[in-house]
Amino acid sequence: MSDEIKDQFRQAMRRLASTVTIVTTRNKGVIAGMTASAVTSLSMAPPSLLVCVNKTAGLHSSISSTDYFCVNILRHGQDEISNAFAGKLTAEQRFDVGSWGHDKSVPYLRDAQAAIFCKRATVYEHGTHSIIVGEAVELMLGDPITPLVHVDGRYSAVTPSFQR
Repeated sequence: MSDEIKDQFRQAMRRLASTVTIVTTRNKGVIAGMTASAVTSLSMAPPSLLVCVNKTAGLHSSISSTDYFCVNILRHGQDEISNAFAGKLTAEQRFDVGSWGHDKSVPYLRDAQAAIFCKRATVYEHGTHSIIVGEAVELMLGDPITPLVHVDGRYSAVTPSFQR
């Protein structure tokens, strides 16, 4: 693949807005987490999602070999937590930022927009990343709906254009 295609692809992806999440897990007693924007819904039957994790990421070995993980969907104003898990802090310091609880031995952000607890179903390898499929086993939802969004290298907020 040419450098020009790689650069254009990178620029195109900066135009793809995504909700910011923190993916967390516990493996052999050690908690781990990272900020991720490559998370998406996969299926309603069974309810499942996929998470893409770079093979060089610290979370990779933990999430690809443990049974459970949690996708914490961040809300507007949780930039500091996102930054902590994006590498601004060491792996050991990250859980000092935010209010963390534990369920199924997996850390979750108590005031997240939503926390989706998943059982790891499948792991696929593609290029530099692993695609982890998780089946939802429990959910926690928070209102109002104000997700933290990442686009063009910056955080933003989305306000729904309707009221429930």
